[in-house]
Amino acid sequence: MSLAVKDLGPCQVLFNGVDMGPTHGGVTFKEELHSVDIHEDGHADTPVDSVFTGRIATLEAKFTRLSLAQLAALIESATAGANNLKVKNSVGNTMFADAKEVILKPLVDNIPSATTTEWLHIHRAYPIASVELGFDNQNQRIISVTFKCFPDDASGQVNDIWRAGPAS
Repeated sequence: MSLAVKDLGPCQVLFNGVDMGPTHGGVTFKEELHSVDIHEDGHADTPVDSVFTGRIATLEAKFTRLSLAQLAALIESATAGANNLKVKNSVGNTMFADAKEVILKPLVDNIPSATTTEWLHIHRAYPIASVELGFDNQNQRIISVTFKCFPDDASGQVNDIWRAGPAS
């Protein structure tokens, strides 16, 4: 790989410029390029071509030890007060308008890398939290978040979904 992406280790997750705090269980970025096959009767089941239909990208992270403000940034229709978190029912809200940039920075000696060629940028992503809190003596509580990624519509990155390294 020609990119300066670290081979191993945890990362810092910045959402809209805010450090989302420690993770437990890893952070995974996935991208899939979708296509649909084109067929002709004379070739039976064998495709004669394929057409790209979209690129699906997601980021999955498991956060632990979140503050109320961090929780409010990750949970749809949540607001943080001085001492509480309130979550409202959310129906009919769209995600794109509130999608923000996510930056992943590898941690080196538990310090985020300052080397921009090692960073992964997702231009517009919306967090979808899955909250399941266990209260027992054996398992650490985590908040699983899947960031749904969208093509950018501004900032010189129009139609880009993600990039590794600095903007050129």
